[in-house]
Amino acid sequence: MSNSQYLAKQNYKIINLSLAGIILCIFIYSALFSPKECNHPIPSFYTQITNQISPSTGLSRSFSAIVRGDIPLAKTFNPYGLHIFLFFAFQFVFRVLSFTLIKDQFSLLKPYIFTDILLSAIGFYLAFKPLILFTLKLFQKSIVNYA
Repeated sequence: MSNSQYLAKQNYKIINLSLAGIILCIFIYSALFSPKECNHPIPSFYTQITNQISPSTGLSRSFSAIVRGDIPLAKTFNPYGLHIFLFFAFQFVFRVLSFTLIKDQFSLLKPYIFTDILLSAIGFYLAFKPLILFTLKLFQKSIVNYA
């Protein structure tokens, strides 16, 4: 194995471990705050500024309910919360498995990374589609109003 291949594997493992750590922090944040008490320290800035509901409103409380196993309550806070949470849960498991399973003798790193990127991008789009479309509509409105 060449030095560049070894470095690529090590970098990929670091990326996986970093992403798993970030997702774990999201899960811990969700577990720390009660979904019913509305005590999450990160508010919906869009709602605060515009007094309008966005597709991301209630997402933190939804995640908090999901972590506690209360799926019906989670859906009342945000109908997209379960899809987004499942995306993060899958990514967490995949990142931990990738970190542990990729060994020095692993020879299919490039196709594996390409597949990882492709499937992660598709999963991201499917999970965040309502938020993406909402954001695009906001940009469209702001461009039309600006012009």
